[in-house]
Amino acid sequence: MKKRKNSPIPYILIGVGLIAILALVVFAITRDPASVKEAEETQVAMAQVDASGDADSITDGQVDSESSDMTMDGSEEAQARENDSLQASENNKETDNTDADSWSTSGSEDSDSAKNSEGSSDTSDSDESTDGAASENSDTSVENGTSDTLAADSDASATAGDGTDKTAIDSENAGSSESSNADISGSDSENTSADAAQAQTSTPHTGGHLVVIDPGHQSHGMSEKEPNGPGSSNMKAKVTGGTSGKTSGLTEYQLNLTVGLKLRDELVARGYTVIMTRESNDVSLSNVDRAQIANNNGAEAFVRIHANGSDDTSTNGAMTICQTSSNPYNAAYYSQSRKLSDCVLDSFVAATGCKKQYVWETDTMTGINWANVPSTIIEMGYMSNPTEDANMASEAYQSQMVQGIANGIDAFFGN
Repeated sequence: MKKRKNSPIPYILIGVGLIAILALVVFAITRDPASVKEAEETQVAMAQVDASGDADSITDGQVDSESSDMTMDGSEEAQARENDSLQASENNKETDNTDADSWSTSGSEDSDSAKNSEGSSDTSDSDESTDGAASENSDTSVENGTSDTLAADSDASATAGDGTDKTAIDSENAGSSESSNADISGSDSENTSADAAQAQTSTPHTGGHLVVIDPGHQSHGMSEKEPNGPGSSNMKAKVTGGTSGKTSGLTEYQLNLTVGLKLRDELVARGYTVIMTRESNDVSLSNVDRAQIANNNGAEAFVRIHANGSDDTSTNGAMTICQTSSNPYNAAYYSQSRKLSDCVLDSFVAATGCKKQYVWETDTMTGINWANVPSTIIEMGYMSNPTEDANMASEAYQSQMVQGIANGIDAFFGN
């Protein structure tokens, strides 16, 4: 029996089928995803149309249009998200700028506060420096008491035309301040005496000027020597304790400070700016120190408060002292110093009724020789004279003396 040969057709069909499947797989793999997405969207659209019973109205163009609209919607949404992102970024920048401005303002305010604080520290340091300078100057300043002054200026009596015996004119006293606040005291004191307030109605008020008041002497003397003038080889004791009342027992340095503080209050009440070389008795100021306080503060008048003494207890009266026109150190200030001395002496005598002696011109006073401002020493009276001593120790007479000196200062600036 002859075997029947198998037909090749099935195998051919199987091969064609496999090739077709492979082609479909390749086609599926290489197909454009966008087209796939478009087809899917088309199918979804068609399904929606079918659901509404209107499948025949869908055309290829409409499907494409819907696909395009959907693509545009996606782009607008993406653009909106991008705009939101940009807006958020701008807001963050503004927030950062605001924070930076806030920090900058705060930093500026902190800086200003720091500067103010430094200013306060600088002020305190300046005061301490003044004290230090005063302390150093106190080691090099000088002014002798009455007997030395008189002996050195025997020719001054001839100039004055008065043969009165002046054994003690403690015209130069020094008192170094323990603190700058004591050495250089602000002129804003508001403590005006009742007597000074009463007198304001009848006295001129030409304030606004800067006056330095120097209450002569101090509680302890300084025997160290200092030059009688800038560059001078003549050396004098820095400061003495001054004289004292033969009747009252009051020391000169105490009287000088009491009158000086009352004069300060009166001048402040009249509108002056006043600086005190000392406000206590326990200081260490030489005569050079006192003059330097006046120089450094630009004093328009340097008024030094003193009381006199003499071996002759009958000697009495007031005098003022300034340099001569030929002073080797500060002759340029002679005319103003002489005018200040005349004004103070005349007004003092008018207010107190005491005897007028004269303006003593001499170049022996250390505190005057070192002063580069108009200067005068007022010798208010003789503590060696019982009557004048008792008068100067009384409150009523002290008020008169203060009024007289203040009126003289007014006259000096008003003329």
